[in-house]
Amino acid sequence: MRFHVLTLFPEMIENVVNTSIIGRAIKQDHIEVDTVNIRDYSANKHMRVDDYPYGGGAGMVMEAEPVYRAMQKVNEKLGSKPRTVYLTPQGKVLNQTMVEEFAQCEDLILLCGHYEGIDERVLEETVTDYVSIGDYVLTGGELGAVVMIDAISRFVPGVLSNEESSQFESLQDNLLEYPHYTRPEVWHEKKVPEVLLCGDHKKIESWRYEQSVKRTRERRPDLLAKSCRMYGAYIGEEQVTELANRFTDEISRYGESMDLNRKKLRKQRFEFSKKDLLLLFLDKKAFAADMDPVIGHNFTGKHTPCVVFWAGKSSEDENIAGLLERLERRGFLILHIFCEVLDPERFDSRREALRVRQMLEKRKM
Repeated sequence: MRFHVLTLFPEMIENVVNTSIIGRAIKQDHIEVDTVNIRDYSANKHMRVDDYPYGGGAGMVMEAEPVYRAMQKVNEKLGSKPRTVYLTPQGKVLNQTMVEEFAQCEDLILLCGHYEGIDERVLEETVTDYVSIGDYVLTGGELGAVVMIDAISRFVPGVLSNEESSQFESLQDNLLEYPHYTRPEVWHEKKVPEVLLCGDHKKIESWRYEQSVKRTRERRPDLLAKSCRMYGAYIGEEQVTELANRFTDEISRYGESMDLNRKKLRKQRFEFSKKDLLLLFLDKKAFAADMDPVIGHNFTGKHTPCVVFWAGKSSEDENIAGLLERLERRGFLILHIFCEVLDPERFDSRREALRVRQMLEKRKM
């Protein structure tokens, strides 16, 4: 991935990105960070790029033409017009879903304002996204650009080593991360929680989830209101099982898989709340195995969002259409239906997991 930062102070960017993990990623060619000095595109012999604002007022405003020329130079070099972000406190506040979305870009332009801002006309002509890193004002956009580069780069393959990378990034569940502990086992008479020493992975994950919810409730209740518990229910051949497990792991650290191939689970009744998300993975054999009535009658929701992954070509297929109707009658809200998705090699779990998270965010707005 390539970042192109348009700024009046390139050294602010370069001094930060060439250190630590990001610096290593640049040396290993996993990412590129290209700084463009807007002053180099000034028509003024003194390299001046600002002027007094029309209508009066304090401060100076960056002129449109130098910014436009710098932008055009980058576009000409790339042969395209990539997504362009203007760092401003007036923008949408950056969150983890936005970070993941930006990480899908091959090239991303980050425009850093200074003084009182940039002439509105060039922003209207060139900017695609307005982004803020928080509800406060900085002297310029450079620190915001560095924050975006750091956050986005974590999703670029190869940037994080196995030791630094976690299977799932904190905050993608809209939960704060659980407490961490290391040696010694006792420090200042405080012991590591016993559950972390028991060796039972399920108990440890359950404890971590409880701690994440507790910590989020105490420190960021606004995030807890957006969080969902993910359940991936599936029935079918090996491909369905593989896809269900991979997607459930991709979309949530705490996602729970439900293997409906097991007769024991088919006899149980499941109730889901509006704070849950049900992911249903089905091939045509699901209906041949009489799973339609199991799912349609043993699953009950309370305005529960649901995403269906279906082997057939169309959601209008008689079998799946009937099931969707029954699910809606039993309290499920069908967010989306993925058709022809049973080939794990062709299905981009990471990209589609992002799509589902975006759907959930729009629903909660």
